[in-house]
Amino acid sequence: FNDFCVTPTDERDVMQMYGHKKVPCMLFFAKRASGQAKDSVSLKSLPDLSKDGFHDLCYEKPLTYGRQLKSTFTSLDPRTESPGSNGCMKVVGIDCEFVALSKTEKQLHPDGSETILKAARLVLARVSVVRGEGPLKNVCFIDDYVRAVEPVYDYLTRYSGLREGDLDVGRSKHHLTTLKKTYMKLRYLVDQGCHFVGHGLKNDFKMINITVPPDQIIDTVELFRLAHQRKISLRFLAAYMLKKDIQGVTHDSIEDAQIALELYDVYCDLKKAGTLKQKLQEMYKWGRENKWELEKLETNS
Repeated sequence: FNDFCVTPTDERDVMQMYGHKKVPCMLFFAKRASGQAKDSVSLKSLPDLSKDGFHDLCYEKPLTYGRQLKSTFTSLDPRTESPGSNGCMKVVGIDCEFVALSKTEKQLHPDGSETILKAARLVLARVSVVRGEGPLKNVCFIDDYVRAVEPVYDYLTRYSGLREGDLDVGRSKHHLTTLKKTYMKLRYLVDQGCHFVGHGLKNDFKMINITVPPDQIIDTVELFRLAHQRKISLRFLAAYMLKKDIQGVTHDSIEDAQIALELYDVYCDLKKAGTLKQKLQEMYKWGRENKWELEKLETNS
């Protein structure tokens, strides 16, 4: 179940405390009529949040209230903006950043090769969600920094854009919140049928440990890929398709989510014009001839 192994246990183990507190990963309650057999209870998945609950959560003050820098997002207007298949905003852009809680353990062989014994343990550190439709299209409405509850081994700054202190309640100047609240917001968007546009989303959702139906994932990695060919980075796609230079020094999740949305628009235009395959063939041909060097592309920095 979502990469967890779920097994039955007894009440004593459930109530056993292994520290000052015990926070369950998931609780599922089902109402059972008097005399009804345990096995006959039908467990039906229900949304974690109501519409009002979702908007209340989005407008909730962060853990760093009063110490924030300029706000990086504009929350959805509950009167006019309803995410999901039944609302006015079905498509959203998303990007996630992670930090490492432990290092990768490797074994070095005499021939110089390496074997990974244990991969680094990564956890969600930042999530940015951007409007994909409406008058405020491309404007971010969720930009959560997730409070670190364990010591961070490596902020992976080059790839995440995160620095020491960004996830610390006492030092961060960002919109810092808890993993549970961030998860609930994402879960609501999934349950409402939102289509998520992003780059490498399959792996991101797996690491977040949230299940998203495949038909709700629009991954630019796959949209701009020829069969059996290499995957193209977001930075290269932005440069080649949009003439934009991104991720020069570090990553910014809002910018990455916005770029993914712009690429999706380009994909739809090419698809409609019937020139998508030709454009992809041209891109791969250029890449091979120029060794995929971005410096040879003309971009607007």
